[in-house]
Amino acid sequence: MAYAPEYQDILSSQMSKTAPNSANQYNQASLNVQRNMAQRQFGRDQALRDKTRAESDITRQADQAYRQLPGAFNRRGMLDSGSYVRGGRETAANVLRTQNRLREDFNQQMAGSRLQDSLDINDLAGLREQLSSADYQNLVASLYGNQMRGA
Repeated sequence: MAYAPEYQDILSSQMSKTAPNSANQYNQASLNVQRNMAQRQFGRDQALRDKTRAESDITRQADQAYRQLPGAFNRRGMLDSGSYVRGGRETAANVLRTQNRLREDFNQQMAGSRLQDSLDINDLAGLREQLSSADYQNLVASLYGNQMRGA
């Protein structure tokens, strides 16, 4: 089914001399926003993979540290002293501190990326508001016509 332009489409493109420029500007801006959002989503996915890998490394290092504790304190004859317990608590605190820093860094990256997405969408909405209704109608008609021709 081919797209047949209606009189409103023809009229808006004929009456508005700025429609092609505004429509092209809006069309390019929307493509840029889509591309930028896709790139940021890829970055978010990569950051999640990096965080998962780092969490695994932290867990493995913590397990190794806990296994080494009894031997280190036993060589010094302090296995039954409070120093061994304190050493375990310090190791646990270090693990938690490292995990929390990792989580905070990850959350900050995600928040910044999502904020940039919101700013891009708001900029695009502002550009949309600058288009006259005839410009917007022409844009929709051209996009719809391109879509129908591609089908």
